[in-house]
Amino acid sequence: MLQLGLGAALAGTLLAPLRVYSGCGFHLLWDSSNGKTTIVMCSASVWGHGNRFMRKWAASGSGLEGLSALRNDCLVPLDELGQANPAIVGEVVYAIVDGVGKQRAERTGAARTIRRWLAILLSSGEITLETKMREAGKLIRAGQEVRLVTVSAGRTYGAWDNLHGYPSGQALSDALQKTIGLHYGHAGPEFVRQLIERGDTEKLPGLLDAIQKYFHPTSGQAARVAKNFAILALALELATTYGLLPLAEGEGTTSMVSLFEGWQAERGEGPSEDRQILRAIADFIDRHGSSRFQLIDHRGSSRPQSEAVRDRAGYWEQTDSGRIYLFTRTGLQEATCGFELTRVLRTLDSAGALSKKEPGKKMHRKRLPDGSTQGLYWIDPARLEHVG
Repeated sequence: MLQLGLGAALAGTLLAPLRVYSGCGFHLLWDSSNGKTTIVMCSASVWGHGNRFMRKWAASGSGLEGLSALRNDCLVPLDELGQANPAIVGEVVYAIVDGVGKQRAERTGAARTIRRWLAILLSSGEITLETKMREAGKLIRAGQEVRLVTVSAGRTYGAWDNLHGYPSGQALSDALQKTIGLHYGHAGPEFVRQLIERGDTEKLPGLLDAIQKYFHPTSGQAARVAKNFAILALALELATTYGLLPLAEGEGTTSMVSLFEGWQAERGEGPSEDRQILRAIADFIDRHGSSRFQLIDHRGSSRPQSEAVRDRAGYWEQTDSGRIYLFTRTGLQEATCGFELTRVLRTLDSAGALSKKEPGKKMHRKRLPDGSTQGLYWIDPARLEHVG
């Protein structure tokens, strides 16, 4: 896991020579006090004092934009994602990784110059970006997932695979924190110096192409993440060649391929948006299935319910195979807030979750208790159960 952090710290200097026009981000996820913060601090020590160069997520959006602009061609290390503002954290991830600040105006009304940068974001925390955004009622986008890739930091000994002679993961973390408080800011400048003196900058695109052959993404979104891991692998291989890291040739690449494959296996197949949409609907049914859906039988009559249905999101009907939920248009839009309805319906249809639909349509009309007939989206929750 430390290799990922060190690769991220060094790889920021490679983005421009590689003619890559946006950065990337990695989020170390695990329980408290397992060594995640130590990894971020060690990575920060490549360029400066580990504890001072590293910052916290507890900052304003403009403040984090300013920090990113200062860290152009470098690393933006942020600790404790749980402290971030859930209302803006998704937008901040877009900004930091894409390297573009918000358009703001001067007091006179004239447009300010937009700040731009290229940097790699290294984050840590006990929760994911998705969980943090849900605190503000927001759904994570696939673009945010691939910009800030969540990597499990749970290893054999806390965040460590090897104790290097120390009795515990905590002892190793303590020793590393003491060391980087005395020795810091050396590896990054030396990496750049050797990169220039050896004339390796022009070779970088070809070297990256060779490393990318070891990665086998299964989708377009995964291909973007694979390239980002490959950039880190390239940085590790160069640092090994320059004598800056005590790794064997190819070890950095093997490590990054392993992390990528773990991420891809946990993520699953298919577009990320599909899983997010199906999960959002399943969660909505789980929360509101008994309170915001009115029971209706096959003849269109409603049965008595113990509580009145308020803010109705639809109806439900009992079938031989289980409940079917008949969403209204507004109910389905609320359940999948943030996604276009056409995108939602395409996902439901491809998953086989629409149990009834009329020819050429995604809905089916139903006679309601008040005598009216309404087009509804008939969703079988059993078809949502495969969502991780």
